Amino acid sequence: QASLVSLRDARARYQAGVATKLEVLEAETQLARDQDLLTTALATQSNARRDLARLLDLPQNITPTAKQPLRPLGVWLPSMEESILGAYAFREELDNALLDISVSNSNANASLGAVQPFLSIVNNFVTGRTNGYAGLNANTDEGFGISSGQTWATDNTVGLNLRWSIFDGGRARAQYRQSKQQAQENAFRFADTRDRVRFEVEQSFNNLRADTRTIQTTSREVLSSRESLRLARLRFQAGVTTQREVVDNQRDLTQAQLRYAQALADYNRGLADLRRRTGLDQIAICQPPKLSAIKPLEDETYTVPVPPEPLPPACSAPYPAAKS
Repeated sequence: QASLVSLRDARARYQAGVATKLEVLEAETQLARDQDLLTTALATQSNARRDLARLLDLPQNITPTAKQPLRPLGVWLPSMEESILGAYAFREELDNALLDISVSNSNANASLGAVQPFLSIVNNFVTGRTNGYAGLNANTDEGFGISSGQTWATDNTVGLNLRWSIFDGGRARAQYRQSKQQAQENAFRFADTRDRVRFEVEQSFNNLRADTRTIQTTSREVLSSRESLRLARLRFQAGVTTQREVVDNQRDLTQAQLRYAQALADYNRGLADLRRRTGLDQIAICQPPKLSAIKPLEDETYTVPVPPEPLPPACSAPYPAAKS
């Protein structure tokens, strides 16, 4: 849009006889550069949307789009130490490293216990009851006969067992040293994992602070570049400067806007990294700006519509022939 305005002003001044053909060509060159930048950005945006649809496993006929313009998601509330403690409690690899240390120490104790005397006490207690005829009984009124009744029997056995492997060729000691060395290795791995987790959180926290400062500086840069372009355009319309100054200020504004958008993206990505690495979700949502109920006046300078251009084949592009 700004390049179309510059080209319009340059052509108007050229037709009025107060500008040169060079200024018109400079405006056309800047417009071509901006069109190329827009084409590349649109292609990158389309690829990013389809990549997001692939990651989300969306249907092929659905393409996700941004609901709102890019803006900061919020403010990270926990301090650096709180973030580090949250990462220590959240990261499962630290618990796995501690478990590996415990398993190695247990294996070492089991290997050492294989050559130690093992004494076991065995107690076997059995009881039983039988119902039925027990045999002859002479103390009956009818004389000799067979008596019936219940019989109880108990049996208790106590024993001691001793097992002791006197000689195993040093195998148990070797396994014990191996397990202890593995436990020490796991302890070093735990310390390395803990330091890596801490460094990741510190790195994300510091990058987030730097991105916050970058947002502030790039936003001021955008405002300054926008005002510089406005003044340069007024100077060009008044005939006290050339189209080159307008083109340079317009390029500075475009680069400032790109840096501001990149700073916003890096800031939001930093928030996502901290949430993923710490497991915390303490983010203060940014309040939307309070807009006036009255519609602001539009700048007539930038009310030029961008016309859609057809896509001609590449072979039809003009190619400047080299002069001998």
